[in-house]
Amino acid sequence: MAGKGLSSLARVGAASMVEAAQWYSLISIASSSIALLLSAYVVRKIPNRRAGDTFVLAMVFFVLAGSFAYLLRTSTLDYYGQNSGPLAIARLFYFFHMLAVGFTASFIGQYFLGFALMRRRIVNLFLQVSLLAVAIGVTIQVNTLEDEYGGIGVVVGDVAATGSLALFATIFMSTALAVLVRTLIRNRDPIVRRQTILMTAGVVAHGIGAETYAFSRIFIDFYPPPFLTITALGMAACFAVAVLRYKMLVLTPQKEEPQSLPRRFPLKSGRAYVVRERRPKIVFLALGEAVRSGLPGLILTRRAPIEVREDYDLPSTPIVWLTSTLGQNHMPPTDLDALERLVREFLSGRPQGVVAIEGLEYLTTYNSAGRVVRAVHSLRDLATAGGGILIVSADLGAADESVAQVLEREFEPLELPRTAGYRVEDVFVIEGNGLLLAHTSRDEAPEVDSDVMAGMLTAIMNFARTSFASGSDELRRLELGETTVAIERSPRLILAVAATGEQPKENREEMRAFLDRAERRYGPLIATWSGDAAAFPGLRAMTSRLFL
Repeated sequence: MAGKGLSSLARVGAASMVEAAQWYSLISIASSSIALLLSAYVVRKIPNRRAGDTFVLAMVFFVLAGSFAYLLRTSTLDYYGQNSGPLAIARLFYFFHMLAVGFTASFIGQYFLGFALMRRRIVNLFLQVSLLAVAIGVTIQVNTLEDEYGGIGVVVGDVAATGSLALFATIFMSTALAVLVRTLIRNRDPIVRRQTILMTAGVVAHGIGAETYAFSRIFIDFYPPPFLTITALGMAACFAVAVLRYKMLVLTPQKEEPQSLPRRFPLKSGRAYVVRERRPKIVFLALGEAVRSGLPGLILTRRAPIEVREDYDLPSTPIVWLTSTLGQNHMPPTDLDALERLVREFLSGRPQGVVAIEGLEYLTTYNSAGRVVRAVHSLRDLATAGGGILIVSADLGAADESVAQVLEREFEPLELPRTAGYRVEDVFVIEGNGLLLAHTSRDEAPEVDSDVMAGMLTAIMNFARTSFASGSDELRRLELGETTVAIERSPRLILAVAATGEQPKENREEMRAFLDRAERRYGPLIATWSGDAAAFPGLRAMTSRLFL
């Protein structure tokens, strides 16, 4: 009687353990499914499309691993047969579990080292084949199954297979952690660092869970609760939050300060233009004129964004840097699909926006000429379909022949109206008392002493006003041989433009527009100015249009 009681208790205990194991597996499926939904939601927010696809695949493999774990736990062993069904399920569980861990590590590598390490297809192919080989190697070690719970629950009995799975999972996740630490040390972009910290937290949490789970199964033969997949869900959640909260691409333009400028660039909606120039300049000035009139703008450039903002006075226009470095609003040259998607998303809510691109020669060095041609066609259609404007700057002599032919055939040339003989050489911005605020010269190494010139101009103006005009008028023009110095004055600033040739009428309008904006932007600072020209950032950049 007592024996029967003990036997009943054993059966009840075994049944409860099996039921718990099955519930554990169902929880694993549920948590990994949520992780898959998270990855699918954020995949389009990841600039590197290959990394985004790898993230989704990793979560798919987690779901498959959890599903086969459930099937294994609900299988039964036939001690007098081949047990081919449960063995196949066990092997598929190990196979997909190994791929899930490997592709998670691959996602980290592609996200942070995608250009530096995995931009070549052969390298990426080698990585995927290596992961597949490791998964197969671990899988074929699964040969023995054990009926652990009264003939109902089935587990893998091969210690070598379990140990190999734990070993390679540890290697993969340690590699991912090393990539994150390296990025945190070397990359100074604040957005990248914040993403890295969040992803590191996710990897560490999942790593601790995985190591604890492996230790429990291998050394103490204990089937723990499903915190392995729950920590995997936490890791995926950290990845998703990092991507969504600290966005790598931010293209919401804020309007530039409006300014009434003489129209120098005859841009028309729904048109595509090409600017033939060896060094990009006109393309930025043309876009600057458009955004000053109220149109939203986007710049894709090889130049560092901070240089473009300072040199062309564009503090608010979004700028995407075509570069191999990782950072916010950085675009690798190898992913033209992402470039097209970026322009499409920018124009989706701003169909009449202006897109300026320079750096096609750079893109051609990393992509085939045919692929760059297709991208140019796509960008042209995207920009002009809704009445927008596309401006491309390129040195057609140095560009690939097929790219140059497309630009010459399908894009209108954008050129400045030339004034015969007129050429601006120097621009001086002077504080009302004669101190130099900014000097810009056409030559990189001007021979003139800027401070001396500013003092002399101010002295001559004051002398002319007090001696010949009874203080009621200002000196507007000086002629020094072939050089003419045009002068305009506002309440706090003096603008002097030294040029050769006959000054066109619109140049005076440009000078007055310049002073009007400079007064609004910097006028209040002059009252407390300490004498340091660095206190007026962007002032020198504002003079660029005066050289046209």
